[in-house]
Amino acid sequence: MAESASDGHRRRAPFGIESLVVRVADGDFPTVVNSGYTVKITHGGSAPPFQYLGRTQSPPAPGAVTVIEPHEVVSCLAQDKAAADGQALVQLMFIDAELIPLGTGRPRFHQVTYSDRGLFNGIAALHRGLADGEDELDLESSLIRLLNVLLARHADAPGTASPTLRPRALRQVREMLHNQLDSNIKLDDLAAVAGCSKRHLIRGFREAYGVPPHRYRTLLRLAHAKSLLAAGRSVAETAAELGYCDQSQLNRHFRRELGMSAGGYARTVR
Repeated sequence: MAESASDGHRRRAPFGIESLVVRVADGDFPTVVNSGYTVKITHGGSAPPFQYLGRTQSPPAPGAVTVIEPHEVVSCLAQDKAAADGQALVQLMFIDAELIPLGTGRPRFHQVTYSDRGLFNGIAALHRGLADGEDELDLESSLIRLLNVLLARHADAPGTASPTLRPRALRQVREMLHNQLDSNIKLDDLAAVAGCSKRHLIRGFREAYGVPPHRYRTLLRLAHAKSLLAAGRSVAETAAELGYCDQSQLNRHFRRELGMSAGGYARTVR
């Protein structure tokens, strides 16, 4: 499930999480890539199906917890949203990747949803605490406890294979997009890395990741921009660091993908 830029119930905590609450009837559900983990729960009905890991994911059962890994494309089709229960309330928590202990590697989540009423209730309580402005030490301690529960019960050992095995050539293209986020990469450069034609690259990348390479780079840049803005960087500084020609270009991408300006986003999370 992606986040709704039009919803006002967005909060950024100083210890590395951002929370968002959105009613299905009001949510935009734009296509997004988040730089950290996304944990989602739904109250009072069912959220719409969503596109993730190259396929349609069914709405979770009541009491289930959905986990989205970093840098994966998540989208929701208009017809799926229309068929969902408009009264359902979706609570999302975007968790900075460094809060998940790495050890010998990043833990993997081979399922998308987990039936775990205790974890569900703990996440709901953390959302209430954030909304009520409870003590930061208590909230951060609760977050760490919940992450420990999530990892102990549901994460696979570090180093295990990805739940979706993509071709090595496409993984190299995605790695290049990550490593050269501020560069003016050409489609010819990506096709050379993949060892195929530009047409085959676009089709194969879309099938593997849900969007073509240029759109993935835009979504990836926006994910990094959100982190920089939340950390206090100005819109101009953020645009320069990510390779935009000016801040108006960054704002155009924010409005097109998320329905709000970069400055507007910054005001909601500071």
